[in-house]
This record gives sequence, structure tokens and C-alpha cells, in this order.
Amino acid sequence: MVKVSYVYPNVSGILQRGGLLERWKLAKKLGCTYIEIPADFIKNKTEIKKTGLKLGSFLNESAIHILYKKDYKIPQELKYILHTEPSLLRNDSYGILYQPPLEWYNEVWVKKFVCMVISISKFFGIPPTIIELHPGDRKNSFEDILKSIMFLLDKYNEVFGVEPLILIENRTRQFISNGRDINRFWKFLSANYRDLKKKVGIVLDIQQLYTVTKENFQREFEMVPLEALKGFHIHYKHRVPDLSDEIPWKLVFDRISNMKSNIIINPEIHHKNKVKDAIEFCEGMLHGRISYGV
Repeated sequence: MVKVSYVYPNVSGILQRGGLLERWKLAKKLGCTYIEIPADFIKNKTEIKKTGLKLGSFLNESAIHILYKKDYKIPQELKYILHTEPSLLRNDSYGILYQPPLEWYNEVWVKKFVCMVISISKFFGIPPTIIELHPGDRKNSFEDILKSIMFLLDKYNEVFGVEPLILIENRTRQFISNGRDINRFWKFLSANYRDLKKKVGIVLDIQQLYTVTKENFQREFEMVPLEALKGFHIHYKHRVPDLSDEIPWKLVFDRISNMKSNIIINPEIHHKNKVKDAIEFCEGMLHGRISYGV
């Protein structure tokens, strides 16, 4: 029987970047086990002005102290997920657009990335339980991302004495985007990096998978190995899912329900007042409380 733990997503209506405690209070009200903390690069005009850094820059120590809020007396049960740079097209509001590349093939870039993520964790005083990474474009390879993960885990072990679970999220225009890509990635990991099988997994964004597969969704979804799946992002264009959506939610939740492992579900809703509705949809689907005929 699947055991689901919910993640309180990074929503609008709260202090962006911010601290841990504001999010944790909201998470506890809804029974969430984790909170999501954004760990992307400099992403808008406000952050440019506050930090003096360019759009798409790595955060330095000064920027981390400016953009995040330091909380004290962190509850022992608090668990957070660092959601790192997804390589989105950013706008500085002055007409400049920039999409920061993810360069897992570049050792210098990887060292800067790991330094930034470690620095954010040091600022909070506790390491994340989970770190979400994104594949990047086709200049990257499975080998590149797995070597980078090993380096990241080694550094966390060195600094904190723990290794977070690393989850890779599928992205529509990146080199791991559909079920076939994920299947190939997991086969490569299993053959060449067996020691990482318990430390690495896939967090499957259902909306993004549907966007790239459409009528082939079921086939591609079923190509994703159950062993690889450690979590799901559940939303409909960042709104509350509904059975009237073109995404076949019954198919999705039938497969989730039959998993025999622990997973996370991030109801990745943008509006704070809709997170509860998204969790209730997931719970209803998992426990047969929603009529499929509606």
C-alpha cells in the first residue's frame, strides 16, 4: 500500500524566498510533512535591485542573507525540500529576457551550484531532506547529472553528515522530459551507478508529462519504472485538478494507489487558498471518494 506524504508548495501570497517557519505553520494546518523552499538563481527585477546581481546569477552569501529570512528555534520535525533552478525564461522587467542554462557537464558550474545550495542550507541551519534538480538541455548527459549528484551528496555529507534524497523533475523542453527518457535514465543509473538507486529518484510532474506526450500519455506514463518514482507534482496548469481535465487523473491515481512504497505529492498550486482543495482532490482520488463518472 502506498504511503503518501504531502509537500506544502511554493505559493504566492507569502514572503518569496522567505524563511522556514511561515511555510511550516501553513503546512501543519493542512497535514503536510514537507515545505518547499525555492533555491533558484536571481529571477526578477526585485532581486536584481536588492542584491546588485544580474538576472540568472548564482546567489552569493550576501544575496542569501538579503533574500531569505533567518528563523530561530526550528522545530525538530520540520522538513524542507530545496527546489533548485528549473532553467526558466526570466524577465528583468526592462526588456531583457534570460534563460539560465543548467551545465551539469561543466565542473566549474557544478561547483558553483553546489556551493550555493550548501550556503542556503547553512543559512537555515539545517539540511534539506530532499533536493529537486532539473535535467537541463541536451548538452547534458545521464553521466553528467549523476556525477554531479555524487559530488553534491559528498559535499552534504562533508558539511552536515547527511545525504538528502535527490529527485530529478521532468521538464518539457529538457533532456529528460517523457517516459522513454526517464526509462533510459533509470536503466543507465541501474547499470552504472547502482549505489545511487536508494539516493536518487524521479519526481514526476504529471502536467509536464502530459504536455509533451498528449495522446501518448498512457504509454509514456507506464514506461516510467515504479522503482524510480519517489514523488509526483499534481496540478492542472498550477490550478486545482478536476476530472474534467484532459489529463486522465483516474489512470494516474490508479497507478499511484498500487505503488508499494513511500512517495511525496506536491500539489503544485500557485495560490495559497487553493492548496487545501488540491490535497483534498488527491486524497479523494487515492481513497475512492471522488466519483469517476462525474
